[in-house]
Amino acid sequence: MALDTQALVTAAAAQLVEAVRSVRAEHPGETIYGAMFHEFYGDGTVIYWPMVTVGTEESLAEVVASYTEQYGAEDHGTELHGTEPGLADSLRWSGPDLAHSFEPSPELQALADGVQVSAGSGAKWEGHYERWLRCFPKAAKLARKELVAEGIVPKSFVAVAADEAGELIPLSLTKSQLVENFPEYDEAEQERRRLAALPITERVAELLPEAVTPRYQGPLIGEHEGLLVACGEAALPALVSVVRHEALARGDVVAARLLAEINIDTPEVIEALEGLMLRRKAQGNSRAWAASALARLGRSDLILRRVAELPVDVVTRGIADPLSSFRDRGAHRPLDYAPLEQVLHEHPELEPAFEEELRPGVGYCALLPGEIPTAKAALDSRWPVVRVHAAAVLEDAGVKI
Repeated sequence: MALDTQALVTAAAAQLVEAVRSVRAEHPGETIYGAMFHEFYGDGTVIYWPMVTVGTEESLAEVVASYTEQYGAEDHGTELHGTEPGLADSLRWSGPDLAHSFEPSPELQALADGVQVSAGSGAKWEGHYERWLRCFPKAAKLARKELVAEGIVPKSFVAVAADEAGELIPLSLTKSQLVENFPEYDEAEQERRRLAALPITERVAELLPEAVTPRYQGPLIGEHEGLLVACGEAALPALVSVVRHEALARGDVVAARLLAEINIDTPEVIEALEGLMLRRKAQGNSRAWAASALARLGRSDLILRRVAELPVDVVTRGIADPLSSFRDRGAHRPLDYAPLEQVLHEHPELEPAFEEELRPGVGYCALLPGEIPTAKAALDSRWPVVRVHAAAVLEDAGVKI
């Protein structure tokens, strides 16, 4: 069933417009500065229609005073609620903290329920949900246009879809509105452009520390890994160095995973990962991620020849990883059940461990169209764990079996 995005945009815009009108009527002396959709939620089995909160300078001042009284000086609130320059700034667009909030009506939740019913599951659901989310920035723009035209709010008023990741906020606003109301987004874009202008070796050198041992500081929190992966082959020597460096135990896990996501199997990459997998003094989690990276780089043979001397969880996590949802992060090889079939044939005692590692619900890879024949063929495997996985990914892909 196709998603009727126009109907969703219209309904959401009407919800926000009605909320602002209500605040204007009930609190005529308050200065309305903005409104937001917030509390987005979708977990694959349920979708909730978001709440709407209308922000006024007076209600913001009240909550700032309350937090200041509760936590002390205003800079304590800054530590608790964000990296912006003051408590008022960090609470200004925090829907759950502000007073004028509105629950969705049963009719709106019914629309959300209809979206869920039509969404299917797996990769199809993710795409459907993404289209649903993107209806709300459009609705925010539509509602603002109507409210400004009616004279209910000043031209400085803005409306946003405030999702937890912050990805919808830039879609809700013009560039000038974004810079004025959310300067942190502009700082992030400036930093991205600065990094992009650097010679690739310098860019890798700057990104590496925050990617493998992040301090969670600066405007690009959470982006360093992806930016480093985007450097491709140029990032390999630095990541290999981290994998080889025994003193960087905190970073070798991330480095191994990023090597898998870049997915270029140079001799140096394979040697470093195999060395970490075999390093008895390394943490078990590090060895398991090294095995996973080897498998995702098409070198499961290096695990299979060492099964007898490797910890069971290193073997199972390594061989199973290309069948998990982690495979879909970054570049990856085609679906292949042969390594799992081989290890089960040679070591049938590991079957319970693999059944646990690949139990339904842990997150499977999403099939590409060219992988459907491989999954269908796996339905005839002698091993239940293979058959269960193949059936699940085919179902998620909408393939009848």
